[in-house]
Amino acid sequence: MNTTNRIPIYICCLLISIGLIGFATLAYTAKPPENILKNGDFDLNLEGWHHWTHDTAAALFQTEGKKAEPVVGKKVAYVKISKAGNAVWHVQLYQQPFTLEKGTTYTYSLWAKSEVPRTAVMRILHQGAPWNEYARQTINLSEAWKEFFVTFKMPADDVSSRAGIIMGAQKVDVWFDHIRLYEGEFVSDIEGAEPQSIEPTDKLTTTWASLKEL
Repeated sequence: MNTTNRIPIYICCLLISIGLIGFATLAYTAKPPENILKNGDFDLNLEGWHHWTHDTAAALFQTEGKKAEPVVGKKVAYVKISKAGNAVWHVQLYQQPFTLEKGTTYTYSLWAKSEVPRTAVMRILHQGAPWNEYARQTINLSEAWKEFFVTFKMPADDVSSRAGIIMGAQKVDVWFDHIRLYEGEFVSDIEGAEPQSIEPTDKLTTTWASLKEL
């Protein structure tokens, strides 16, 4: 039998193994998009985040550990609402300022759950009058962690943008984790996640004047 041109079996196995290892390494080292927001996993407690309540509302903003079963890391943001206020914007958690560029597509995503089913509102807006909103959507929370995201295209340059969640008008505690804002379409970075895709209610910006009654 002529074996001159045959490659030994052990060499073939070695080459296949190297190829598989290389592929696995490539898949593992692929980096998710850069997060524009700071401390999105709340490892540094609420550093980088702001909160506000209307004088008709009252809430305690803090972080909670493993009891809350964090999605990523060891902590989550916990908002304990004792007075709901009269409108959804009466309780707010947000981060600002940062720059968003005209014509660029962005995705805003977060994980959230609540004490009992309730709604909250994700939004991206200009910090300051006329409070233009670039993305706004109501999300339905439950006792289980869910991921929500909204993708939008900026209509203008804005060097003073805000990303936030508003959750007044309902006296129900809420938790948030792994909040991201990045360029491009949605990218899942947690294996097995089933995100809830949502779309902005309006492709054009809206102003605070048209929303203050909500």
